[in-house]
Amino acid sequence: MQMKNKLTLVLFSAFLSLCWVIPAQAQDAEADSIARLAMITAKDGHEKDLVKAITEYHHYVAKFEGHHEYTWYRILTGPNTGKFLARTPGHQWADFDAKYDWEEAAGEEFQKNVTPHIEKIELQFTSEMTEFSHWPESFDGYTHFSVTDWYIKPGQGSKFRKGLKTIVDALIAGGFPNYWGFFSIESGGHGNQIRIVGANKGFADMADEDPGFYKIMSDSMGGEDAVSTFMADWSSTYKPGLNQLIELMPEASDYGNK
Repeated sequence: MQMKNKLTLVLFSAFLSLCWVIPAQAQDAEADSIARLAMITAKDGHEKDLVKAITEYHHYVAKFEGHHEYTWYRILTGPNTGKFLARTPGHQWADFDAKYDWEEAAGEEFQKNVTPHIEKIELQFTSEMTEFSHWPESFDGYTHFSVTDWYIKPGQGSKFRKGLKTIVDALIAGGFPNYWGFFSIESGGHGNQIRIVGANKGFADMADEDPGFYKIMSDSMGGEDAVSTFMADWSSTYKPGLNQLIELMPEASDYGNK
């Protein structure tokens, strides 16, 4: 597979084996690192109507102080192909306790115009491990994102925290041409679940670039044999989960201010 998605097969194999999903993670999450994520299944034949309705609802709710803004994505691959993801990031936990006098009217508007097009909604809360994320200065032009879930085997936390720092430091210092973010699933997922997201400017941006993962890691660790040994050692401590490709939906993410 000649694609940057080797981040999910090679780089992610190491990265995603973190043990950050522990009970204290939600309490220790950094300020403004919490996101609420909804996977939305449209009723059969209602996809276009749902996008139209949610866009109109976003314009309606944008006038109210304290509203949350959701970015929408379409799932392109895997068993959830065709479903939508809606994500509102940059929150503290307390943000979800806040109450506003406009919420009842907004809820009625949503139920009237948006809910009729929805078959099912599944919610999650995630927190970003910002210390280990490596994002571009601007997301302008980034339209496609690889999303991969992994599950950490019990008792492997300390080993992977140490390995993560080694890998991240080496890749950033070596000029690895990809960008990524790490997230723990705080609620709505499975035990010991973490997620990594890679950013791409379309499909063409997924082609391999230099320097590659193994080249950088070999230079840092002193050879390919050392990298292979390191990776093999890690492979027994995690199991891979679902990998999906998602596409940004600018129209559905618009609040009239973008």
